[in-house]
Amino acid sequence: MKKSGSGPAAFYVSVVLLCCILIFGVWAVFSLAGYERKRDLNSWMLTLGVMADSRANSVHQWADGRFATLRELADNGSLQLYVQQLVERPEENRTAEPVELSYLRNLLVATAQRGGFESRQGGAPLVQANVAFHADNGIVIFSPDSRIVTATPGVTLPDPSLKKAVREVVAGGKQLFFGMHLNANNQPVAGFLVPIFALQKQSDRQQPIAVLYGFQNAVDSLFPLLSNAGFSTETTEALLVRQENDLILYLSPLADNTPALKRSLSADTEHLISAHAVQHPGQFGSGSDYAGKECLFTSRKLDMLGWTLVQKISTAEALAESNTHQRFLLVTLLMALLVGASLMVAAWWHGTSIRERKAAGELSVKSGQLEAQTILLNAINDNMTDYVMLLDHEKQLIFANRALAEKLSLSPVGLQGKGLRNVFGPENFRQLEIFISETESSGKVVTGEVDLSFGEDLLVFQVCCLQIRYEHDGRPATLLTLNDVTILREAQIRKERLMQQIIAALMRAIDLHDPHSANHSGKTAQVAEGIALAMGLDSVSVTTLKVAANLCNLGKLSIPRELLLKTSPLTDEEQDILRRETLYATEILADIDFDGPVQQTIAQKNELLDGAGYPNSLQGDEIILTARILSAANSFVAMISPRAYREKLTITDALDQLLRLAGEKYDRKVIAALAHVIENKLIGDFDA
Repeated sequence: MKKSGSGPAAFYVSVVLLCCILIFGVWAVFSLAGYERKRDLNSWMLTLGVMADSRANSVHQWADGRFATLRELADNGSLQLYVQQLVERPEENRTAEPVELSYLRNLLVATAQRGGFESRQGGAPLVQANVAFHADNGIVIFSPDSRIVTATPGVTLPDPSLKKAVREVVAGGKQLFFGMHLNANNQPVAGFLVPIFALQKQSDRQQPIAVLYGFQNAVDSLFPLLSNAGFSTETTEALLVRQENDLILYLSPLADNTPALKRSLSADTEHLISAHAVQHPGQFGSGSDYAGKECLFTSRKLDMLGWTLVQKISTAEALAESNTHQRFLLVTLLMALLVGASLMVAAWWHGTSIRERKAAGELSVKSGQLEAQTILLNAINDNMTDYVMLLDHEKQLIFANRALAEKLSLSPVGLQGKGLRNVFGPENFRQLEIFISETESSGKVVTGEVDLSFGEDLLVFQVCCLQIRYEHDGRPATLLTLNDVTILREAQIRKERLMQQIIAALMRAIDLHDPHSANHSGKTAQVAEGIALAMGLDSVSVTTLKVAANLCNLGKLSIPRELLLKTSPLTDEEQDILRRETLYATEILADIDFDGPVQQTIAQKNELLDGAGYPNSLQGDEIILTARILSAANSFVAMISPRAYREKLTITDALDQLLRLAGEKYDRKVIAALAHVIENKLIGDFDA
């Protein structure tokens, strides 16, 4: 008895000892890995710092070189003399171009060719005379009142921001970096302004007689300085960013092929490295880049340009060596523990024979239960209408349920081992492969809809794809299910078509009731949709705006027609009736179940940020975003449309009025998006 009692005690001591070794080994591995990680981080802090310093110096040299070229030209005595003569005599009647002007133009062209400000027009095919050529590079001489004295070919008239910069240089007498912007060719262009002084000093404090402005395409001159040439890393990237209000604007092209000046993110984005770099230049840290990938980074402030240079590298690449070493140590430790456990199992093999016989009996019971569960699962699979299949890593069928086999006129056993391409055909396989590849790369459940053809039938399926813990040939298997939703899709399409027809009928009724507002709803919907897309709203919000805009004037059907057509001033009672328009509309639409807040958007369309709107005098954020967009779109279309009591405004005048009221009556971001949409013709030209 004593001997048999000492066995379990020794076994438990061995287990405790093995656990202690395991705990110590894990602690040692993670301690060493932590030390190596800290060492690698320090190394990358120095490496990224050197790379950032090098590129920051290259960018500064690039800017200094452009300013130096322009300063050299501005200090040219002949240029100073001729510019002074032309600026002092701007209104002379001339039958021919003055010699001074021709000389200055030739001088600008020669300097542009030498200094990298030369236009790309040379070598391009001839174009018609009435087609404007917009240069990506060039030099201009501005008079103090921002008038162009002369310029290289392809230079366009200055916009208000450039005129303001010219006035600032004239007032301060110092050079100025104009920043980077997209020109008429949608190219990123950087500008440099340098004052031109008179040849002879006339007072202690000289006032510039003109301003020299040079602009250059950053694609050819600046962005190559940020390339990874000379570095062996794959994910190293240098970015130029600047903060505009609460946004971080990416000035340089991104590794995901986003062009320069085409992406901006909120400065409040959590763990965004660009935001941290702008707010804390020079620091080293980790965070998420513009694509959401974890990165190590450092930054340098480019004070001359007002930009920040961000140098980053993927954390996975930077710490790959320490992570691999950590995995190797853990695997080694586990192997050692496995050997020790094997020895313990061998030592106690004899003592466990009785338990094994007992376990064999229990296993027999479990086997019976498992067989019963197998029968139950087979019954479920055989009676499912969904198509269920299990695929190996080569996309061959391990299992297919009866529903799929019957659809393909085969047996479930006959489908085993067949390739998915051979079973479904190349086109169907191509669509299904997208879901399989995504779930294999992400390890997550992937769902979606897909159209598959079976003979002459084109059916719509809801696809669900996931990896399961069923290893086949040493690799995880993929479970793929197809649920036929063809009837549901057709019902949804009929429902959407009916909704569109109802909306169109209501719009025609509104137009017939109030001819002066004909097509008003359609135009408002067009403008509102353009604003929503420009602001990056989700599809539900865009659809909500389109429906709300089309139905926002529905309440006019409850207002007497003679009141809508009245041209004389309205009485207070008549104005009160008109103000009930949104109330009538929401009452008519009250029992309709829309996907978004359509009724609330219509009810708030006449509310203003300062509380001066109606019917509830809501203020600020009390007004939902879709209502703020509809309010601006509705006001804009109303302004540029004729009414019974007034003529229409021009688009420019209407925009000016709304811009003056931005921040007070209307949402500033909404008005900015409206101006962007109209100025860039993102909704097409229409004659109000």
